[in-house]
Amino acid sequence: MPIAENVRAFLEQPHYAVMATINADGTPQLTVMWYALHPTEDVLLLNASRGLLKERNLRRDPRMAVCVEDGPRYVTLQGTAELVEDRAQQERDVNELIAPRYVGQRLGARRWEEIKDSDRLGIRMHIHRVHPRGI
Repeated sequence: MPIAENVRAFLEQPHYAVMATINADGTPQLTVMWYALHPTEDVLLLNASRGLLKERNLRRDPRMAVCVEDGPRYVTLQGTAELVEDRAQQERDVNELIAPRYVGQRLGARRWEEIKDSDRLGIRMHIHRVHPRGI
C-alpha cells in the first residue's frame, strides 16, 4: 500500500517518532526517535546506538510500529525492520536525510562526525500499514 501524498507530506515535516518494538515478554518497548521518510520508497530510516533493548527486540522479532504526532493529528505506521550494519550507508542516511530535518542542513550534514565513534545501527522500517488520523 503506497503512502498517500498528504500523509507523506505530514511525515516529511520534522516531527519526532515514537518507535515501538516487542519485548521478550510481549509488552511494548517505546523510544522517541529522529527519523526520515525515504524519498522514493515507503521506508522509514532511523539510527540508534547499538546494544540497546530496541536492537535486541528487533533481532528477535523484526515487527515494529511508529507513531508520528502533531497534537490531534497523527500517523501510525506498522512494518518490519531491516537492520543496517553498513557504516557508510548509516552515515549517508544520518547526514543526508535524518539529521538535517532536526538541526538544519549545515549542522545535519556533519552530524555523523559527532556520533561516528559510538557503535551505531541503522534501521530501515519497511512500511506495511498506514493509519492516518486528522491528516
